[in-house]
Amino acid sequence: MTDTKRLTAAERKKEIMNSAAKVISERGLEKATMEEIIAGTTLSKGGVYHYYGSVNEIFKDIMRFGIEYRNNVIKEHLSECKKGEEMQFMARQLVDKIIDDNPYMPLYVEFLIAGKRNPELKTMMLDLQTETMESFKGVFENDSEWLFNPNIAQFITDYMNALILASNVLDARENFKKNRRYLEDMMVYLFEQGKENGNGSL
Repeated sequence: MTDTKRLTAAERKKEIMNSAAKVISERGLEKATMEEIIAGTTLSKGGVYHYYGSVNEIFKDIMRFGIEYRNNVIKEHLSECKKGEEMQFMARQLVDKIIDDNPYMPLYVEFLIAGKRNPELKTMMLDLQTETMESFKGVFENDSEWLFNPNIAQFITDYMNALILASNVLDARENFKKNRRYLEDMMVYLFEQGKENGNGSL
């Protein structure tokens, strides 16, 4: 009998997600199969299905890790957020997200594209948007109601998704990096309009 390290539940799920990320990156979200994901792990078929029942379930957890990654980045820079300059700070953070080239970004782009054709993914997108807003509230302990108003939050999300698609699909990332101050100015303007109107409408 070989003395092998027993993986924790978190480690097993991480292994499954790593395999899924590789398969989805190579095959696309809609073509990825549980069989391919299982083959990329050290777990049995039953072991994988103990944690996840479908590719979409795994993918949702991958996206949650992406949310956690972004929140951790924001937390690392919170000391830079000066009182009265919350809008400018958040604008910088959102533009950083748009032009970031982290491992989650290609998967998120795949998510946006596949969601156009898959109602289940559209529902997942709404769930993740809600989770993102809730997690942001945990990051910003101060009163930033202008950021969490549903009307402006949805517009900002749609605006950012369009820029993320352009950054990745249209290879606009380098151009956006060179001109990020304009993107930040536009974000601040949207925040100001939402706050000025009181109800978050633009």
